[in-house]
Amino acid sequence: MRGKRSGAFALLLAVAMSVSTSAAAHEDHDALGAGPGANSAVETQKKDGADAGDGHMGMGSMSTVDMNMGGRDIAGDDMDMGGMHEETANKNKSFGERLVSWLGRLHTMVIHFPIALFIGAFGVELFGLWRRNRDYQHVAHIMLVVGALGAIAAAFLGWFAGGFYLTDRNPILMTHRWLGTLIAVFGVALAWMAARHGKVPERSRTLYWVVLGLMTLAISIQGFLGGTFMHGGLYHLAF
Repeated sequence: MRGKRSGAFALLLAVAMSVSTSAAAHEDHDALGAGPGANSAVETQKKDGADAGDGHMGMGSMSTVDMNMGGRDIAGDDMDMGGMHEETANKNKSFGERLVSWLGRLHTMVIHFPIALFIGAFGVELFGLWRRNRDYQHVAHIMLVVGALGAIAAAFLGWFAGGFYLTDRNPILMTHRWLGTLIAVFGVALAWMAARHGKVPERSRTLYWVVLGLMTLAISIQGFLGGTFMHGGLYHLAF
């Protein structure tokens, strides 16, 4: 039975990889700095800036100017046109491309669960240690199991969001990519360590505490790095 399950999982993974490989080639990850090589989006922005410096205002610059012509807001019209262009671009994508894009967007929805559960498990363990009550260890174990499953899902979807590259020209994205993958791996290890300790209560928990503490720190760093993509760069938490 176990062999059949592992074979089915391998087949599912192979299908997902084949779909993502063909679609990721068309998915635009330049804005994130994903993959090796030069960032074409940045080079395009530099070229546009150089052209604007010659004394001619580009159409992109004009769209940001708040002007009214005939009672109509040009900036608002540009936003509407941008939405129409995006909708048209989505219609032109193949099923595989739209699937990869959709799975990547699910990443931002799933990541909150493992973050809350792992940090919550650390807090529950500390509270149980303070109260000298081992019952809280069982609660933490359940949280770690669910958190590990969530971390696996978040890491899996994260590869769709950032593209299937081993290296990235953006160091923040590369750190975020591999730190998230390691969190999923060590999350499973933590759940296993908690289960083993439940069967043998007299076993030392020193290694477990070390890994759990490092996991809490890693998740905090990972959440900060993820926020840089959503909220304006490394200084998004500046006071």
